[in-house]
Amino acid sequence: MEKVRVTVSIFGRDYSIVSDVDPENIKRAAEYLDTRMREVAGSYPGIPEAKIAVLAALNITGELFQTRSDSTGGIETNDRIGELTRKLSEIL
Repeated sequence: MEKVRVTVSIFGRDYSIVSDVDPENIKRAAEYLDTRMREVAGSYPGIPEAKIAVLAALNITGELFQTRSDSTGGIETNDRIGELTRKLSEIL
């Protein structure tokens, strides 16, 4: 597939992405990340944007690992992600 430029908005900022990934997939991923960042910001008012992004990334990674562990039956990785997310939240 040919590389195309897609502009997305995440947490109030516009980003120009050049990729050979389907533009609709990029837009959906950006919308999902934006939603998750807004959820984190609502739960932790006043924390810096970079920390919001890290917490959102950890939450999304936890979801990915949960989905993978559900399909394989393992829970150890998901438990570890949950533990790390809780610790990071306490620090923030």
